[in-house]
Amino acid sequence: MHIALYRKYRPKTFSQVIGQKYVVEALKNQIAAGKIGHAFLFTGTRGTGKTSCAKIFAKAVNCLHPINGEPCLECDVCKGIENESIYDVTEMDAASNNSVEDIRDVLNEVNYLPVMAKYRVYIIDEVHMLSAAAFNALLKTLEEPPAHVIFILATTEIHKVPATILSRCQRYDFTKLTVEDIAEALLEIAREENIQLTAGAAKMIATLSDGAMRDANSILDTCVSMGSYIDETTVANLVGVSKDEDIFAFTDRLIAGDMAGSMLSLMELTGRSVDIRRLCEELITHFSNLLVANLVGSTAQLLNISQEKFDRLQQQAKTCSHNFISFALNCFTDALDSIAKGQNAKIAMDIAVYTMCNTQQVPQSVPVRPQPVNAPQQVVNTVSVQQPASVQPSNPPAAQPEPQVQSPQKQLVQPAKAQPKQDIATQQAEEKPVPFAYWQDVIDIIADVDIPLHSFIKNSTAYLYKSIVYIKGNEGLNNYIRTNKEVNGIIKNAIFTASGKRYNIGGFKNIAHMFVEAQHDSINDILALRNLGVEVNID
Repeated sequence: MHIALYRKYRPKTFSQVIGQKYVVEALKNQIAAGKIGHAFLFTGTRGTGKTSCAKIFAKAVNCLHPINGEPCLECDVCKGIENESIYDVTEMDAASNNSVEDIRDVLNEVNYLPVMAKYRVYIIDEVHMLSAAAFNALLKTLEEPPAHVIFILATTEIHKVPATILSRCQRYDFTKLTVEDIAEALLEIAREENIQLTAGAAKMIATLSDGAMRDANSILDTCVSMGSYIDETTVANLVGVSKDEDIFAFTDRLIAGDMAGSMLSLMELTGRSVDIRRLCEELITHFSNLLVANLVGSTAQLLNISQEKFDRLQQQAKTCSHNFISFALNCFTDALDSIAKGQNAKIAMDIAVYTMCNTQQVPQSVPVRPQPVNAPQQVVNTVSVQQPASVQPSNPPAAQPEPQVQSPQKQLVQPAKAQPKQDIATQQAEEKPVPFAYWQDVIDIIADVDIPLHSFIKNSTAYLYKSIVYIKGNEGLNNYIRTNKEVNGIIKNAIFTASGKRYNIGGFKNIAHMFVEAQHDSINDILALRNLGVEVNID
């Protein structure tokens, strides 16, 4: 029976774990020093080695002949844990065993001494799936377990684990693996399996795996079904993705505004059964990478891509402006939204390509922002424009009265002419909410600063009331602002850049009642009429 590669090549010792140097060293040192904790929490994205390290740790603490914190793999205990014949090590999947009864079954066992090992080790995978009652049942035992018990909790969603659990565990964060680490491991597996895997195909699989070694092994397993020779074309055809060469060529044509060539690239890719939705996601990722690659101090590690691909991104980024990249991201994000809503994927991509290649729609430069109120440049410009009206070139300057030339200070005293939008808004804001005059400018500024935020805020409106800008948007915008702490600062800075004044921000629901027409109450109306001296008879 064929054994999946991710199972066959799962690490059996700490030295075989890829890309988790600091976690491995910390665990090994604990075992070597004999100072072993009673509860551990392993967190990180899928396929980064959490469960594998938990099993290795269970073997190492129970090994009869450990070597510098590593299990020997030769003693009866190591072999028994490996083939699951020793029941002192229990692995539990909380995704399917998440009730309080399941946890109570575990807690009823912890008081019994281990049969063959030194410690009873309980590995609870996907621990965030436990119910609230199950977490509460686990609390006391997790804090003060018997001396012969060790708990190892693993999760991909640390934010769902209660703080009371976190405070009782040693936490270890598993990071995504780099493209280089995964590609190197894949080539080593290929040599062991007599698979002819090209370096380009290994890097392509590593990129597709998004930092997860298990995903990379699964993709390689799929490709093996096509034969023992695997190159980039094999990977692209099986997985339904585009090769880097295709993406770079497509992007070059988009940047050049070559509509016919871009449509041809799209037709060739779809003709090779490339999934259009995935292609759209790949283009969004590519343009996002272009944006980051063009930043000072950016590195290949920052994008988790190979150095060769990063160098190509930097070269391509020099051929287009920051503004064009932002525009491209908006086009493909809109296309992806349309596909998600059920629109024909090919039509959505055609529209995105047409929009990008239509030179009349592509912004040529960053929109000019209005100068903040009281800015020195604003004063200079005002004086230089108004001065010719006061000083006549045909008459000698000496004969012209000096008071007729307005000074910068006098010019600032007349804001109604200099900044009409801001003055009207400020005068009315104390009485009732009014549309914030600079909101579209704020949205344009955010488009250049934070693309995800712009996608939420671009269709919103805002009102000014008592020096607070109240934002009216959909629930998606409200959730995005609530869950991202830095968003408040970005919006406030954009408001300051657009208007020249500092404002606090709030949700529209706080002033929504002011837009509802007052309902008449018959009794109150009668009392009001009587107060005015009108005789009202009630039958």
